[in-house]
Order: sequence, then structure tokens, then C-alpha cells
Amino acid sequence: MKKGVLKMVGKMIALDEPSFRSFLDSPKTEGASNLLLLATGVGYGAISIASNASYILSFDSTLLKVFIIPLVFLFFGLLMAFVTKIGLALLLWAGAKGLGGTGQLRAINLAVPAALIPGLLAVPYLAGAGKENGFVLLLLLGGVVWMYLVSARIIQATQNFTTKKSYFAAFLSFLFLASVYYLITPTG
Repeated sequence: MKKGVLKMVGKMIALDEPSFRSFLDSPKTEGASNLLLLATGVGYGAISIASNASYILSFDSTLLKVFIIPLVFLFFGLLMAFVTKIGLALLLWAGAKGLGGTGQLRAINLAVPAALIPGLLAVPYLAGAGKENGFVLLLLLGGVVWMYLVSARIIQATQNFTTKKSYFAAFLSFLFLASVYYLITPTG
């Protein structure tokens, strides 16, 4: 990514509202969005590798330890980023559409990788590293709140909502996600 696009993405995750509009208006938006998704997926995979280092090192084969198993984790990190992007884009679109949004799914889809960056903070928890650790739980909470804030800015920029309406639409999307998570997570 070029330095200007990287700076713009940095401002986006710092919640600078005009950066979201500049990003969406840029002729390089699609390429930057795909590169951002790729980088986030690699980040998810790398954190999963670090979180599961003892498991990876338990294999006897050097080929498995050094190449194949880390490659599997990277693949699933990329897959997780892609699936999360699609799911989050659809949830944000539905939340915005339900409140009278313009229904610009493509614009939301292009901006969503910026919301996935804070999700990197939640990967250690999702990978099972230190679920009893308060710091890991704090990272999870911080990552989810940050994703929510970035998601609200995405809705605001793509749907031309007021700040209050965009935060409410994002809240509805995250509430729906939490209810589905609650329904499919086994108790006990």
C-alpha cells in the first residue's frame, strides 16, 4: 500500500470521520481494501500461530513444525478475515437498511476491512490463549468496542447518517451478532 493510503487507513482506525469518505472516494479503494483484508488475515494467522506455539512445536516432523502447520494457521487466518468481512458487512448493511439507509452494501464491504484491524486484539482469546487471563479478556473487550466504533463510522460515511443514528445502527448489528453468538455457543 502506498504511504497516503496507509496514512488514511491509520486515520480511519483512529475514527477520523473525513478519512472514511476520502477512502471510499479514492480510485485505489478496492485494491487498498483487498490489501488491508490480506494483511489482517495474515495478522489473524500470525497471532494464532503465536497463541498455539506449544501445540505446533509438539509435532515431531520439522516439516510440519516449520512449514505445514503454520501455513494451515495462516490459511485459516485469511479465511477467518474473509468470512468476518462478509458477515460484518452484511450485518452493518442490515442495521443501516433497517433504519432507512441507502443500502450501499458495496461501499460498506470496501470499508469493513478497517473495522477488522481492531479485531486483531480479540484473536488471542478466540485462539484459546489465556481465556482465564484478565489481560486477554481486556484485549477482547477493547477489540470489540473499537470494532464497534469503527463500524459506526463506516455506517455514517456510507449511509450519510447522523452520528447518533450510525451508532444506533451499529449497535443493532452488534446486538444481533451477540444474540446469535449466545444461541450457538454451548453452555457449560
